[in-house]
Amino acid sequence: MQVDGRAYEKDWPNLPIKHLILADKDFIVFLDEQFDVDWSTTDDFDQRSQTEEEKKQLNFILNEMANVESYPCHDISNHIIISFKRQIGESLVRAFEKDFDNARLMIKQAKRYIIDRNMEQSRYMYLYACGIATLISGISGVLLWLLRNPIIGLTGETMFFALLSCLVGAFGAFLSVILRIGKTNLDFNASKKLHYMEAISRIIAGMICGFLIALCIKAGIILPIFNKIESTHLAMVLGGLIAGSSERLAPSIIKKFDSSK
Repeated sequence: MQVDGRAYEKDWPNLPIKHLILADKDFIVFLDEQFDVDWSTTDDFDQRSQTEEEKKQLNFILNEMANVESYPCHDISNHIIISFKRQIGESLVRAFEKDFDNARLMIKQAKRYIIDRNMEQSRYMYLYACGIATLISGISGVLLWLLRNPIIGLTGETMFFALLSCLVGAFGAFLSVILRIGKTNLDFNASKKLHYMEAISRIIAGMICGFLIALCIKAGIILPIFNKIESTHLAMVLGGLIAGSSERLAPSIIKKFDSSK
């Protein structure tokens, strides 16, 4: 039976309660100031006879709680953490009530919940870093085009359009990332820096591919017909955009890091 308002403080004084899950005459389950699941029981509740099977079931639930609660919650908002920890706390309430089947079910739901939220956060960080890298490439491409006359005078048309194709390749890589972001399996245990490194490396890989394909088109190794119709520069830029999507061929830094561990 949950106590309304703050009436539970009469029976359970001086506890570091941040969020109450359930207060009963025999036990109380709550989240403390660090959002960890905590609880307290009465001596009478502890001394009541329990069968060996019930003790095993309770210990199993406590072990599972400790395992699931250790799942990383990096960069996740407090309200999601509270929802996650409340589900763990509810499993302990069910265990105290000897409803062990529902206690195990709640732990499974809590585990699935935090894994899904962590995957969402991983994808957000990955996509955010890709977007920033692509934005920088886009701004660089605009400046390159606005200053094309003096730059072409220094580098020549071939190198200018190869550089432009390189920057355009970032957009091809970003488009490739967007199209498959829902299918991307990221390890949410990896650090934020590693997610950002993975994302930036994908964009850089797309830029390098765009640069190389542009040079191949100019040299006539790929699509030589564009040399004949004098549309080589346009073909270089379009080739760079398409080649940027080949960033998916680059090995995953996160997966390599995870396997090395």
